[in-house]
Amino acid sequence: MLIVSLCLSLSFPVFSQFDRKIVFNAKDSINDYYLAVPPLSGNIRGVMVLVSSFSSPEYILTETKLPNIASGNDLLTIIASMGTGLWADSVAVGRLNQILTHVLGQFSVDTAKFALGGLGYTGAIVMRYTEMCYEKPGQFPVLPKVVFAINSPVDLTGLAHWCEEEIKKNYNPGDVGDGKYILDVLNKKLGNYAEHPEKYLEASPFNKGGPLPGNERFLDHVSVRLYYDTDIGWQLRNRRNSFYNTFIPDGSELVKQLLLQGNAKAEFMSSKQPGIRSSGQRSPFSWSVVDENDCIQWIRQEFRIFNPQTYSPVYQLAIPGGWSTECFSLPPDFARNVQAAGVEDLRFFPGWGDPLSEEHWSYAYLWWLEGHPDIDAPWLQNNLQTLYTGLVNRNIIPRKIPMDKVFPVTVKIMMVKTTPGDLKTYEGTIHLLNYINQTPMILNVIIHQKDCADQNHSYLFFEISPKPMAHPNWEKLNKLNMDFSCIK
Repeated sequence: MLIVSLCLSLSFPVFSQFDRKIVFNAKDSINDYYLAVPPLSGNIRGVMVLVSSFSSPEYILTETKLPNIASGNDLLTIIASMGTGLWADSVAVGRLNQILTHVLGQFSVDTAKFALGGLGYTGAIVMRYTEMCYEKPGQFPVLPKVVFAINSPVDLTGLAHWCEEEIKKNYNPGDVGDGKYILDVLNKKLGNYAEHPEKYLEASPFNKGGPLPGNERFLDHVSVRLYYDTDIGWQLRNRRNSFYNTFIPDGSELVKQLLLQGNAKAEFMSSKQPGIRSSGQRSPFSWSVVDENDCIQWIRQEFRIFNPQTYSPVYQLAIPGGWSTECFSLPPDFARNVQAAGVEDLRFFPGWGDPLSEEHWSYAYLWWLEGHPDIDAPWLQNNLQTLYTGLVNRNIIPRKIPMDKVFPVTVKIMMVKTTPGDLKTYEGTIHLLNYINQTPMILNVIIHQKDCADQNHSYLFFEISPKPMAHPNWEKLNKLNMDFSCIK
């Protein structure tokens, strides 16, 4: 009874302090809007779009923690309603195009890092929409990398059969009502499935009775998950449904076909918990079918968003006894204009943070970079100035640094005699505010552009210390460099 029950929630307003209501069509501000839940960090590394039919965008916020968890994981969440849409017809496709185009104008986001998710009939909409994006990419604003659907009818012919069976069985009033309504809409817009099979083939993400491969062939390079509440005991007791009276067989058949086509990123997800709405009502048409934490981490993984807890380097960089480490993605949150993509892997002397220690501000880090940027002294100088400017600025407010103590970071880098094992070697200085004791400081730096036989990555190793080059700290830093290996 998805349609009957969700229609009651159309005017259920729920907001949090982080939501933004954004109107994308000024001619209809009542219906043509979406909710945006930005990441807490302010750093958008990807976008998750959640859509539903027969309910308002606000309703989704009452039913799932997906937006909350996404916000803590550098994902922007867009929540929208497809009105009364049942499949990816021209109205639904046009509405999604309009929303996503508006999102691109409002936020600085990567068009290749979009995840689309939908419950019930909107699951079928986002599945078919994603196929269309890859079939005719020039006609669509984004290329979704991830798509997931929850208890969705992925085969419209199968949906018509489901409607007929519910009407014939005449057991659950909600399902009977939905069956009559959906079958009437299908017949009016697409005609009878037996008389117009070509229309059902075109509109469906998948058609198990049609020629293979069908529309699903356009999902070959997309990460796909189909979520279902597979508690068939509950279905039998409460709905008198066997597996054949659910959308599960068609969903599993679609995943099988994708796997056979070579898409190893297609998954059938049997829910870990039953579908239960916030009202306490048990229903397979529930956002709770999704394990929210697992889903968000899956999206992050498919977007290749760096996770220091799971990062496994391919190189070998020692950790001396007593030293501390840190690891984050490039460009970092505090210096997004750094023109480098990859990972920064740091090693800190034990006394790095102690102004009274001889080891204060002595440390090293590796830049493991994607691709092969054109590295030279000006490139290093500009990126280090951006990096350390962001580092200082990040500490001004939390450390309550008076603005009259803040001054511009200056960096000077020059190429020097090449150290064995390097492609090139650089030396220089970084003049900045020591935000720990709030005094000016000059860091000496040696940069090794490593000679690693890696077709996909470049390696830069930085030795940093305010101490002169004759100080014992540099012996330890140089040993770290000499012990570094491109291969683990």
